[in-house]
Amino acid sequence: MTSLTLPAQRPLRGIVCMLVAAALFVAMDSLAKYLGDDYSSVQLAWSRYSVHLIVLILLLIILGRLNRRELESRAPWGQFGRGLLLLGATIFAYLSVRALPLTQVYVVNFSSPLIVTLLAIPLLNERVGAKRILAVLCGFSGVLIAVQPDVGDFNVELLLPVGMAVCFALYQLATRYFAAQDSSLTSLLYTAAAGGVVSTLVVPFFWVPVQAQDIPLFILIGLLGALSHFALIEAMRSASASLVSPFLYSQLIWATLIGYWFFGDYPTRDTFIGAGIVALAGGYLIINERHRH
Repeated sequence: MTSLTLPAQRPLRGIVCMLVAAALFVAMDSLAKYLGDDYSSVQLAWSRYSVHLIVLILLLIILGRLNRRELESRAPWGQFGRGLLLLGATIFAYLSVRALPLTQVYVVNFSSPLIVTLLAIPLLNERVGAKRILAVLCGFSGVLIAVQPDVGDFNVELLLPVGMAVCFALYQLATRYFAAQDSSLTSLLYTAAAGGVVSTLVVPFFWVPVQAQDIPLFILIGLLGALSHFALIEAMRSASASLVSPFLYSQLIWATLIGYWFFGDYPTRDTFIGAGIVALAGGYLIINERHRH
């Protein structure tokens, strides 16, 4: 990718937007975990994106902003591909929360900001020194401590949140890249359109009739999805990817509380230790970034 003139830096705004996005992500995934025993992950992803798309289009009509010039993308295929990355992350996420405790899923997903920090070097031309790379490696070691994969009897389900983390890291970098070319509204529309179109094509093969009492929850998943990714897009537009991404670590707080209160999952000591190491690594990245500016 070539060098771009990125939007003006507003670090505090970017941090707040990322914290909001983190909380909304956990709420959405918790709903998916609750519904996951009765419905397929593809069906839940379809609801998340179709509702997202419908709500967004209605909002644009109400605001009088549904016009070609304002929503036109300078890189439509790139934006569509970016949306597919998020669709992949969503399906991996819903498969993960159905099979694993919320806290464990999010500790593995903590590798996403670490991956962002590393990939920001070649993809976004952001400078990442040796000390920051060392912090990233320490963070990955924390993930391994928290998860403690058994090499002799490896749990294949642990690969699900890894797939989620990789897809989501690439999505974040793509968001940052296209933020220099398109508005947040355009990016949000393409996110919904890509996921909505592709999931609609495949959902008939996974369809389970939705019970009446679950319809509001299906709609809520879509609403939370739209809000969370608008907050994420604004975070990436406001500050560098390597600064705001570590604030996704706040997901652990919400995942622990919701997992304990609603699903009876309590993290082990190793999970807390590993998560602490990851959080310290992220904290170093944040402090280092502030000193650089």
